[in-house]
Amino acid sequence: MSGLSMTTHTLHTSQPVPEPTPPQDEDVVAGWTAFGIFIALCVAVAVIAWSMLRQFKKVEKARVEGVFGEEDQAEAIAQQEAKDEIKKLKR
Repeated sequence: MSGLSMTTHTLHTSQPVPEPTPPQDEDVVAGWTAFGIFIALCVAVAVIAWSMLRQFKKVEKARVEGVFGEEDQAEAIAQQEAKDEIKKLKR
């Protein structure tokens, strides 16, 4: 070895380590901060739901006006159903 002594030191204390005590029931509270966060999340969910419903109304209005080309979509669905029927018959 290089001349360094390999000794281990232990820490000795004259007093025993106190046991941690759990908090009392009346000491554990959520507080106003948590209540504020909860209310803010409720408001955020309400705003998102309101916005989503507005978007659904816009989509329904556009569908009624024929913006999405439902005739072409109906034809594509019919073709897909025909292909599915052919696959079933081949089995």
